This record gives sequence, structure tokens and C-alpha cells, in this order.
Amino acid sequence: MVSYKFTLKATPNADGEYFINLVLIKDRINTSLSIKKKCKHEDWSFETERLKKSHKEYKQINDLIEKYSGRVNNIIHEFELDETPFTLKDIITKFKKDSGKQDALSYTTFHESLMHEIKNSGKLSTYNIEKETLKSIQRFFNRTEISFKDLSVDAIYKYQSFLNGNNNSQSTIGIRIRTLRAVFNKAIKREVIPVSMYPFNKFKVSKIKESGKKEYLSEEELEQMKNVELFDKNDIIARDMFLLSYYGRGINFIDLMQLKKTDLYRDTITYKRSKTGVIVNFKLNEYWKRKIQEYTPPNDSLYLFNIIHNNQDSHTYINNKKEKYLKIYINTPLKRIITNLDIKKKITYYCARHSFATILKFNNISIDIIKEALGHKDIKSTMSYLNTLPSNTLDKMIDDIIF
Repeated sequence: MVSYKFTLKATPNADGEYFINLVLIKDRINTSLSIKKKCKHEDWSFETERLKKSHKEYKQINDLIEKYSGRVNNIIHEFELDETPFTLKDIITKFKKDSGKQDALSYTTFHESLMHEIKNSGKLSTYNIEKETLKSIQRFFNRTEISFKDLSVDAIYKYQSFLNGNNNSQSTIGIRIRTLRAVFNKAIKREVIPVSMYPFNKFKVSKIKESGKKEYLSEEELEQMKNVELFDKNDIIARDMFLLSYYGRGINFIDLMQLKKTDLYRDTITYKRSKTGVIVNFKLNEYWKRKIQEYTPPNDSLYLFNIIHNNQDSHTYINNKKEKYLKIYINTPLKRIITNLDIKKKITYYCARHSFATILKFNNISIDIIKEALGHKDIKSTMSYLNTLPSNTLDKMIDDIIF
């Protein structure tokens, strides 16, 4: 005789939750299989072998347990009718095989597994985007467990409206939807879901208007920032890093902090962009030369600036350092500087790149030259980037006619 029950694993995880297990017993031997759902100890009824109503997702998970219960009953019945010897391992194998056909990985489980891979590879910025996107989708559905079927075309349109209703910028909405699309693409590529479940053939991400304007500083505002007298150390660092980016062809901070002494040769910096792998080089102006002297690291350091210590080069260290430095020493002080200068703009370090590209655009520099200067891989990236930046051409045309 074979019996089974649903119960909690003996030990909790780091969050104090217990995985729900299917336990099979035959000839006084038992084996267990996690159904990949978890709950607090107080939310589980050992009498009914089901979740109590106190659990937020009790209905969905209890329905799943009910379905698994029926499946186990059918498998045991089939083995017993066959009248051939079978083991618990045979039941588990058959259960997994049947589950694989009928219950693909949930969206939540698959997305969490991708996040784990990304985190292990040291891409903490990407991991944080993935994490925030999943949390956002869970808030929309008001539950943690989401299936791929839940994310229909209609649901994605409603999710977009949900994001708009919560005052997310168009840029943030674009990131959320594109991250969601990327998860679907990876699920199809890894054969987790069929192509027929892909909702983005009908929901076009490209139609999300990136109206969230890219903030930039004009040449006059840049001069204000450059010449303002600052006394706070962090304010000085923030201003210096911002202007280093502007004068360094919009160099990203992760690339700036990783510049090595060997990247400087005869007043020219040459480096490979972390984001695109494109080689970028630029000649130092007097501002760069002065700041290299001011932020010089110890003699035994490999780096050009005294930001990364002890010659660390691990992905985790670099990403953590970047996030912390940007938050504490750059973006927060920049907000204070801009406010004191009475400039009504939301400026972050990355706006130095926008400022650099905008000023090139205003001065009618060709798109090919801007592409090279920004370190883009292809012209499409540059065109897309410039389309979100302001243009003074129309203003000039109107001024010539009206005034």
C-alpha cells in the first residue's frame, strides 16, 4: 500500500518560511518532493494538509495541492492496476514527468532563477532592475505567484496603465515592460514556455513613448556649476565627477572609476565601454589634467583615480562601489548644488552624458561623429538617443520668422 500527505519541510528558510512537501510512504519507507511553494508555520493546517485563509495566496496554492493530489492518486492507481512491482522513485519520476507536461515553471519562479544567475555574475545594477520589475508585477497582481498565462496581452496593457496610475515616468515604464519582455524571450529560448504564449507580438513595446525627457545642462549652466564656490567636500567631488564626465565625452561612471594608469598615453585616454565594448578615446583638456592630479591614487594603485582601493577588480566590488559612490558622493550632492544655483532641473551624474550629446546636437555635429563620441555600437542607438534629446532647430526657425 502507498499513502501520501502534504506537509511542511522540517526546517525553515532564511525568511522563516517552510516549503510545502509532498511526502510518499510505501513499506515504511518515505520520500518527499517539494511543490515549490512556501508559507509561515502558523499559516499551515496539519489536519487538513492545506493552507489556512490567513495566507494571502491560500486559494491558489490549495487549488494546486488539490490538483497534485489528484495526479498522485491517478499515478498510484495506474501502477496498482498494472500489477507490476514499483517503487517510490517510480512514482516520483512519473509525477515529475506529468508535471513537466502540464505545469510549466511559473513566471515568478523563472524570473527569480534568472535574477539568481544575474546576481551570481556580479551584475548588481541589472539584478536590481530585475528585482524591482518583479516586485512591481507582483504589486499589480497583488500576489507573489504569477504564471506566464497571467501575463496575457490584456494584462500587460492593464499593467502599463497601473504603472501610469502610480506616477511612474515613461522611462521607468519602458524599463519595466522591456524587462518583462526579456524574461519571456529567455523562457522561450530555454523551452520553458511555447512560442504561442508570447504576448509581445500584439503588445508593441516600441509604442511606449519615452516622453520622460532627458535632463541636461546648457553651456551657461555648466559654466555656473564650474565656477560656483563650494565648501562641502562631497559637493566638490560631485561637481568634479560630473564635469569629468562632460569633458570626457559623457563617460559613464563605472568606466570613469575603472580607468587605469595604462589607459592614459600622451594626454589621450583610451578605454573600452563596459556597456557596449566599444573602444573610446579622447584627448585630455586642462580640467582633466588638473583633476587627475587632485584625485591621484597611491603609487601602487593600477587605477587613474583614487576611487577603487587595493586594486580590487571583482564585479561585485566594482558594482557595489559604483552604486554607493553615485548615491553618497555624487547624485545627492548634485541635487543640493543645482538647487542652490536655482536651476529647476533634476540632475544626476548621467545628465553629464545628456549635456555632452545635446550640445553636440545643438551645434549641428553630424550623427556619425556623435556616434563615435558616445561610444555607441551602431547608428540606430545614436539616433534613438538623440531623438529623446532636445532640439533647438525648430526654435531657430520660428525665431527667424516671428521675431
